[in-house]
Amino acid sequence: MKINSNDFQVKPGKKINLSKWPTRVKPVCKSEKKYQKLLRAHVAELSSLQNLHYASNKSALLLIFQGIDAAGRSPDSGGG
Repeated sequence: MKINSNDFQVKPGKKINLSKWPTRVKPVCKSEKKYQKLLRAHVAELSSLQNLHYASNKSALLLIFQGIDAAGRSPDSGGG
């Protein structure tokens, strides 16, 4: 089961109309149980890669994730 990241990318310099951009995608898994199994596998793989990166002691990596709630409010709107 592969997710094509190109489906979620906008090429540099390309203009898009967000009102026409899809907000839903097909489910990755057919059941909650399969989703949880896939999530556990991905967490284990990420943990292994993080340990390898830490052990190399050569560089630093900073990842910042932002999520906006389903109601569509901006993160600084103060709503909860």
